[in-house]
Amino acid sequence: MFGYVKVRREELRVREYEYYRACYCGLCRSMGKCTGQCSRLAISYDFVFLCHVRLLLTGETPAVGRRRCPVHLIHRRAMMERCDTLDYAARAAAVLNYEKCRDDVADSRGFARLSARFRQWFLAPAYRRARRVLPELCDSVRQKLAALSECERAGRPGVDGPAALFGAILADIFAYGLPEEKARLARDIGQKTGRFIYIADAIDDMTEDLKSGNFNPVLGLFGGLPDEEQKKGLQDALLVGLSDLEAAFDLLGTGADPATAAVLKNILYLGMPATVRRVLYGEGCRKEDDREQ
Repeated sequence: MFGYVKVRREELRVREYEYYRACYCGLCRSMGKCTGQCSRLAISYDFVFLCHVRLLLTGETPAVGRRRCPVHLIHRRAMMERCDTLDYAARAAAVLNYEKCRDDVADSRGFARLSARFRQWFLAPAYRRARRVLPELCDSVRQKLAALSECERAGRPGVDGPAALFGAILADIFAYGLPEEKARLARDIGQKTGRFIYIADAIDDMTEDLKSGNFNPVLGLFGGLPDEEQKKGLQDALLVGLSDLEAAFDLLGTGADPATAAVLKNILYLGMPATVRRVLYGEGCRKEDDREQ
């Protein structure tokens, strides 16, 4: 369900892109340290976005050094040093990735269930390590995913209900551990980001779900694949949601490092609209096709 919130690389300045990549690599390293080396394979651009939002909210300015990693052994790469924000995002990623696999095991059939069960087994050690530090978040994510699964099994048409439930999950993740005033803003950003990710993922999976017979709220809304006019309506709805997210982002300020704000602006004003065009019309690259790893 991940890979929909990322930058438009060609629109970033060199320093800004280096900063973004340093955050990605720093998160990957923190995942290895906090939740085990295998968990690094589940890194997602969406959690790099989480890192940037929390860096802006907390005012953390982690140092950036140059390190080698198992994938890039020859040349050192710019990499953020470990900090509270990166370590938190690493553990939160382990929690959500594992719980999503656990949910897929319950909801899938046949080979899809076997695949989900294998991924759950693969991610279980990372989850156990994260749970020791974030037990309340683990319980919250599990409860809300169970409510989302129940909503999907009910099969009611429309996307607002399940999208709001997934938004509530990301709201908890974005806001966890922050002071009350900052937590309110982080929760608002997480809620709107979660809605966007859920709807974009449902649109992206329409054709596959139509063939397999899996529940898809967009298919239920239109009774099948949307026509061009209905796609335009979906596009408008997603862009309106992004305008609300941009309004919340305007309250964040610029932070201590202007590169953080520049990266977030690129994601919100360019990257996420590009995702809308891709999932609806197939424009641009596939999700997660230009990973840093």
